[in-house]
Amino acid sequence: MNNVKNLVILVLSAIVILQAGLLLYFLRRSQAPVRKKPVVARPAPLPAEKLPVVRPQEAEPVSPVAERPKPRPEVVTGKIALIIDDWGYNMRNKSFLEDDDMPVTIAILPFQEYSREAAELAHRHGKEVIIHMPMEPHHKEQYGLETNTLLTTMDSSQIVSLMDEAFAQIPYAKGINNHMGSKATEDTRVMRIVIGYLKRRGLFFVDSMVTPKSVGRTVAKSMHEKFASRDIFIDNENGETYIREQLVKVARLAKQNGVAVAIGHDRPHTVAVLKEMIPAFEEQGYEFIGISEVIKDL
Repeated sequence: MNNVKNLVILVLSAIVILQAGLLLYFLRRSQAPVRKKPVVARPAPLPAEKLPVVRPQEAEPVSPVAERPKPRPEVVTGKIALIIDDWGYNMRNKSFLEDDDMPVTIAILPFQEYSREAAELAHRHGKEVIIHMPMEPHHKEQYGLETNTLLTTMDSSQIVSLMDEAFAQIPYAKGINNHMGSKATEDTRVMRIVIGYLKRRGLFFVDSMVTPKSVGRTVAKSMHEKFASRDIFIDNENGETYIREQLVKVARLAKQNGVAVAIGHDRPHTVAVLKEMIPAFEEQGYEFIGISEVIKDL
């Protein structure tokens, strides 16, 4: 019995001692000083008159960011082969020939003061060149015929000699289209001579279709010659509104058939509208191509 009492007393004593120790520990901890973070002294601000001055010329130059070209649609809406006739009279629209963003075919009249210059400039800026060959129209007395117009009264040697001179004057020409020529293109004999000449030299004929009675396609087909024909004239009227409307018709036809061939002329209104509308059509997915890409062996 005494042993049990002694054991109980011993346990209670141990508990009292343990509680006292814990109480003493927490009392000391609560009285320990709190360490504060050191305060870093900030330098006094400089007076306004001593602040450094950054002058504009001392600032680091910023390189301009080049404007990236707008991505064109991957799907081609339609292809347009656009021929611009009547170059050679003058160079009033020289800037159009120098514009690398005007992907058109240039048809140049031979025997004119600026024929060769126009051909060389157009070729230098990536444009296809053809000869805009003067040919006899009906009622020629009503028109001022060009120098060395190809007439239906000429024999074979005269026609060949005339075409030799034309190609000698205009470098880089890949073929011809007719300037006027309603009477000549209806004449099977004349057209066989003209198309035979082109075939022997690996060149092509584009029928401007100034008459619905043209035999150009029939003769080219019989001779298996490279050929194309005009679908739409864009500037039979000289107003810009009319030219825009015609170009919309060209685009509609290209979308419908896959390709369209159009002809315009070296005139201020035509050139102005083309500079405006070709980029817009390209953004819509239309592709402007050289006439040689339309030419087919019939």
